Order: sequence, then C-alpha cells, then structure tokens
Amino acid sequence: MRILKISSALCALSLCSLTVQADVWQGKALEEQSCSKCHDHSVYTRPDRRINSLAALTQQVSRCKKPAGAEWDKDETADVVEYLNKEFYRFK
Repeated sequence: MRILKISSALCALSLCSLTVQADVWQGKALEEQSCSKCHDHSVYTRPDRRINSLAALTQQVSRCKKPAGAEWDKDETADVVEYLNKEFYRFK
C-alpha cells in the first residue's frame, strides 16, 4: 500500500513538471506571435533594462498586451511571464 502511495505521488509530481514545461512553450509561442511585432529579444537582454523583478516583468507584459494586439487571458499572460523569466530574466 505504501509503495502505491509513493508511486502515485511521484506520478503527480512528474505531471506537474510537464505542465510547467508546457506553459513555458506556450509562453514562447505567444511571445513570438505578439511581442516580436514591436521589438526583438535584445530588449530583454540590454544592460539598461528597466525590469528588475518578477512583479515588474508581470506588469510590463500586462501593459504590452494591448499595443501588441494580444488578447491573452490571465493564464496566457502568466505563461509569457514564465517564459521570459526562464529564458532571459531569471528572477526567483
């Protein structure tokens, strides 16, 4: 019985990891589709970038949605933030 519980827990954890990975890929696709209309990736890596926290990144992505023509819901916005953070910013 104990082995079954441990196996179930490990399966649940691995499914959570897959979900997080899928969100990053979704965020990448959304970013490529919308954000690149206004700028390239150099805006994320420039030395004088203004984004200095995960909260600031979330706010900036939310502000940029309308000019980019992106009609993302809350989850899609979070996917883009997660992608940008993992790929460029690396805030904790």
